[in-house]
Amino acid sequence: MHVSHPCAPPPNTFVSSSNHSYHPSNALLLCLRLRPGPRHTASHRNARPPHRITPPETATTSMSAAAAGSEAGQAGETETVGDGAGGGDGRDLDRERQVARDNNTVTDEVVLDELDDLFALLAAQRRGEMLFAEELGKPDDEINFLRAAMYIAMHRRPDLQRVEDAEMEIAELAADLEKTLPPNPADRFPLRTLKAIGRYMFEELGFQGNQEEFYDPRNSCLDEVLARRKGIPITLSLVYMELARRVGMPMVGVNLPAHFMIRPVVDEMEVLVDCFRGGEILFVEDVEEMLKKHYTMGDGETVTIDRSFFQDEDVKPRAFFTRMLTNLKQIYFNRDEYASALQIIGYQSHCAPDANVLLYNRRDGGICLFLMQRYEEAVEELTGYLKDSAEGPGAGGADRQQVVQMVTAAQDQLARAAARNSVERAVGAPEEVDDE
Repeated sequence: MHVSHPCAPPPNTFVSSSNHSYHPSNALLLCLRLRPGPRHTASHRNARPPHRITPPETATTSMSAAAAGSEAGQAGETETVGDGAGGGDGRDLDRERQVARDNNTVTDEVVLDELDDLFALLAAQRRGEMLFAEELGKPDDEINFLRAAMYIAMHRRPDLQRVEDAEMEIAELAADLEKTLPPNPADRFPLRTLKAIGRYMFEELGFQGNQEEFYDPRNSCLDEVLARRKGIPITLSLVYMELARRVGMPMVGVNLPAHFMIRPVVDEMEVLVDCFRGGEILFVEDVEEMLKKHYTMGDGETVTIDRSFFQDEDVKPRAFFTRMLTNLKQIYFNRDEYASALQIIGYQSHCAPDANVLLYNRRDGGICLFLMQRYEEAVEELTGYLKDSAEGPGAGGADRQQVVQMVTAAQDQLARAAARNSVERAVGAPEEVDDE
């Protein structure tokens, strides 16, 4: 059965910074039952900027290393016993049995260690989501964008120390930036300040848009962006906004289709900053021409941006993080990493700016569960989505038929499994044949 992409944005309309144009989603918080992703180790060093957060080194997990060590130890013990078993008397058999018991004990200890590591990883991943929920529960003007973004990054690398490191690094970078600006704030003209921020961030520090690997999930994780100096428009914009705010130049996001930008909160200054292209400063007419190319319009067609959004000076953290998380969710869907996508859907449930976003979030969570063959949970989420969407605006959407097909397929799989279990219980387990 063909399943359309669950993260596809709705068609058409341009949306200003006061809105957004995506179908993010909501799947109730199912992250506790996730398969953990690969474990990583992160190295930190207390150096001056620009290298406080460093990329993680490649390392095998402690689980695998422990298992490998256990197998090596078992092989060595068995070989020693074999070397001393020249006579084949009863004492050799006793020694072999003792070694077997010791090996079983070692194996049990390894399994327990693996379980401890697994539960610790799940708890740490869950902690990132809960810290994100706590941050997004604050009033909009009190939300710390930097910390919230770092809590999202914890879904890949659940190390709380990296959150502190990121805050320290941004503070140090801003202090260096401050030295390049006029000491008297009154002498900091907005356009000159924007150019100074761009020159410092993109030329001196070397931040850049990751054109070659745009859909690498690391581009959406702020710790990786700080470490690698590469990102996508929204994460590079976040770094720029944090630096600008600390030197007295507040910025807000502009949720353009297919390209996130930022603008200064300055009266009568209608410019935008494109952080993916080296901090390029654009006038509205430039952006309108860019959107025209995005929509592949003809020569006679035009795109006009409503200038009224320049009067909106409110930060909109829920729309901002909904877009960041939608990017990540779409990346994981495209990579068939449905457990990771489900984690992101859990995050999204805490920042959905309206009921429609929550509704689509629930649908996407159900699709994740279906693709992970967790059919019972998938039926619960998808039938809930069908019920809620039928009662709300936009009932009878184009995706409903496909969702109904998924529910039917999941119920069929559950019925098959139940019938198979019934037959096995009725017949009974086959008796084991003793070869001796």
